[in-house]
Amino acid sequence: MKKRLLAAILAALMLMPALAACSESNAGTNTDETKPAGSGADAAVTETEEPEKELTDLEKRQLIPDDLPDNKYDGAEFRVYTSNASFADYEGEIVSEEITGDACNDAVYNRNIKIEDRFDVKIAVSSDSAPQDMPRTLSQSGTDDYHVIAFYDYVASTPISNEALLSWTDAPYQNLDKPWHNKLANDQATINNHLFAICSDLSYTSMTFTHAIFANLDLLDQYGYQPSDVYGMVKEGKWTIDQFISVISEMYQDTNGDGKANTADLFGFGYQITNPADVWYTAFGETITTKNDEGKLEIAFMNDKTVAILDKLLSFHYDFQGFIKLSTQYDEEIYFTNNQLVFAPMRFQAAYTDLREMEAAYSMLPFPKWDEAQEAYYTNADDKFTVFALPMPSYNSLDFVSCVFEALCAESYKSVYPAYYDQALKGKYSTDKETAEMVDLVMAGRNFDFTFQFGETIFMRIPYMIRDQLVDNNANIASAYKKIQKPLNKGLDKKFYKLYGFEE
Repeated sequence: MKKRLLAAILAALMLMPALAACSESNAGTNTDETKPAGSGADAAVTETEEPEKELTDLEKRQLIPDDLPDNKYDGAEFRVYTSNASFADYEGEIVSEEITGDACNDAVYNRNIKIEDRFDVKIAVSSDSAPQDMPRTLSQSGTDDYHVIAFYDYVASTPISNEALLSWTDAPYQNLDKPWHNKLANDQATINNHLFAICSDLSYTSMTFTHAIFANLDLLDQYGYQPSDVYGMVKEGKWTIDQFISVISEMYQDTNGDGKANTADLFGFGYQITNPADVWYTAFGETITTKNDEGKLEIAFMNDKTVAILDKLLSFHYDFQGFIKLSTQYDEEIYFTNNQLVFAPMRFQAAYTDLREMEAAYSMLPFPKWDEAQEAYYTNADDKFTVFALPMPSYNSLDFVSCVFEALCAESYKSVYPAYYDQALKGKYSTDKETAEMVDLVMAGRNFDFTFQFGETIFMRIPYMIRDQLVDNNANIASAYKKIQKPLNKGLDKKFYKLYGFEE
């Protein structure tokens, strides 16, 4: 019975876009059943004066021109090099081999056919475990084996530090004001008019790797909460860390009856303290750097609120029975699927993978705010989302490379991104109609802190410092920061600014 009910809910959700479109197309018509048709103002509307149809978001996307020329490249191969990691289909961002019936896969396939026909090109992809090393190899050899290199955001420092990349700001067809380029990420990553690692809608991992709080609605019901209760907290701006802790603090069941809290039990919240822990600092409205009038970076990380944030999180992670610290990365996805976590911090990708066969109803919520005074809900993406770079040898065919890449980004915005976001995430895999509104809230608050690109090098693990202190159960973050402050400033002055064209 439960499976049939969920199937019915899912079917209704899949009809929502069509129903919404019908509703929008009837905007401005008479919807008051008690009012006689043709009376008053309605009498002025004749059969030849139909109200103007309001366009859907998808239709509006199609109307935005990419402003690219009608170039033909005589069957030239456009080659992209990316990661072959098993935890995400990075090659699938670039190429789909065939139509399978899956909306996301087929959107990639059809996008490529359209671009290949338009420009007379062939799109190809290759991969290995460390694509960030390829730009240096290409620069040393002078060959153009690959035109664009794709790699995780957090390893961008490798090819940038090797001075093996061109800046996207020098490419002729990249219009960073177009909506298919991720302004949130690119504005921060553009230093002194140099942008070496670009993020766009060609990187659908920048969406699927976005973190949210997943909520098991069946377990919430067992603790006396209806979906409307938590949705109401979010909408009213009351979904704060204190409120969240209050909700989960009593959520614990000694499932195996051994009198000990362990991984066999049910908890209100838990995760392995890795990537999700990097979200808290952003979620609480803080940024690691700002830019001064010279365009240089000012470190804004260490302040009184940072200390307060860590103190709050340490208490939450170590003093509450409703929290469990899991031992392996992404264990929270398994425990959530097994109905052992009421809430879990996960990437949207989980909705496409581990949770697809989950019987319990679930929803997705923003990370909580620091307090009610905070203006909005914020989050970030797992630092393994894709960014794209131009290896030095692409300079010799920059017109071709820039044109095809821009076309891929534009068509991803128009067809691939909606397939992943609207049809799949907000429709196919969610089991509550208000989930779509919650997903929109999460996406509206995304932040892509540039410092992750140099997090392991120049920025001395500042983007991971909250995580590291939580793992160590160490409240003395001021001391940890003081140890790195001098080499951090030295690295910025002696290395970083030279890479971005600042003169000494």
